[in-house]
Amino acid sequence: MYYSSIGILALLIHLIINFDVLTERPGFSDIPANKWYRRFLISLMFFYITDFTWIILPSLKIKTAAFVETYVYFIVMAVSVLLWTQYVIVYLARKNKFAYILKYTGWIVFILKVSIVVINFFVPIAFWFDDDCNYYTGFARSLNFMLQVGMFIATALYTLIVTCITKEKTRYRHRTICGFSTVMSFFIVVQVFFPLMPFYSVGFLLGTCLLHTFLLEHEKEEKREELEKLIQIKNIQEVELGSTRQRAYTDPLTGVKNKAAYMEDIDAINRRIEDGLLKDFAAAVFDVNGLKIINDTLGHEEGDRYIQAACSLISSHFKHSPVYRIGGDEFVAFLSGEDFTKRKPLIKSFNRKVQKNLLEGKVVVSCGSADFNPTQDSNYTSVFSRADKQMYEQKCFLKENAGKR
Repeated sequence: MYYSSIGILALLIHLIINFDVLTERPGFSDIPANKWYRRFLISLMFFYITDFTWIILPSLKIKTAAFVETYVYFIVMAVSVLLWTQYVIVYLARKNKFAYILKYTGWIVFILKVSIVVINFFVPIAFWFDDDCNYYTGFARSLNFMLQVGMFIATALYTLIVTCITKEKTRYRHRTICGFSTVMSFFIVVQVFFPLMPFYSVGFLLGTCLLHTFLLEHEKEEKREELEKLIQIKNIQEVELGSTRQRAYTDPLTGVKNKAAYMEDIDAINRRIEDGLLKDFAAAVFDVNGLKIINDTLGHEEGDRYIQAACSLISSHFKHSPVYRIGGDEFVAFLSGEDFTKRKPLIKSFNRKVQKNLLEGKVVVSCGSADFNPTQDSNYTSVFSRADKQMYEQKCFLKENAGKR
């Protein structure tokens, strides 16, 4: 019963620590290595069952059933070793000579074990039971186990070397397989000398505990790295999008917002007016005087500098308001907040500066403004129209003064 107790305990621990894998949690099998890992764990589950029931049948003196169960035991063991080799190849993700050798070694061990079981039907080269149902082992059993030991030791040495010489992320995977292979090598050797003790199951149990621990650690680490990469990509995209948006909505000559930004913001303003969320604002409309004369007499480069000077004049007075260039020599400022509260002194100050510039022969800009009136205006356009009309009146006034000068 001691032997069976170990097998039952191994099965229970196996089911507990690998429950999420065995039940195939969502997304787990999306990774190819995880598919092979799950198949390997399922084969181990059946191995533990055959292992703890193996000792029960001989103790009940059921010789035929004991024979059949032992055959099943060795076949399930062969399947487990084969699935383990396939898992290791996919998990390490290295297409080299080692992967090639391990692949065919796994098949050789599987075919040899199945062949031994078949031959054992006719000639007891691996095991047999006497009339009292006592279990005996033959040389073929030991030969098969030693071949497995050689495979596990070779795997342990190879993965240990890779772990020591590489700094890549895969070295952690090699370290995990090295630990599993070392544990299995030791317990299989012990099993050879103590056939009536469940050392093979103990080796599998400890080895899969290592696999489970490191597999989850690697999975978390890889997901963390993947998440960090996604965040970096998202940040880069946001920066690029913001930069692209800024370029798309910025006037290249003056650096203020362009007409595309103006039209989009008007839509937002109209929605806020319609929802009753915007009541206190004003529109200031500007037009640069004398630009055509400068372009015709001094050239367009000088005209561009004249437009920049006009924009600088507008922006310096209305510092807390978005300024838009909506045409060649036309600008608009949307006054809200502090600039709306101080709009009258700001506009007076602006017009005084323009009058001074007119006398000094500097840039001259006509300005007109209008306040939003909830009882009169249903949208932004009507506010703009009044401001634009006032701007043209101011433009005419400045032209008259320029003529007198």
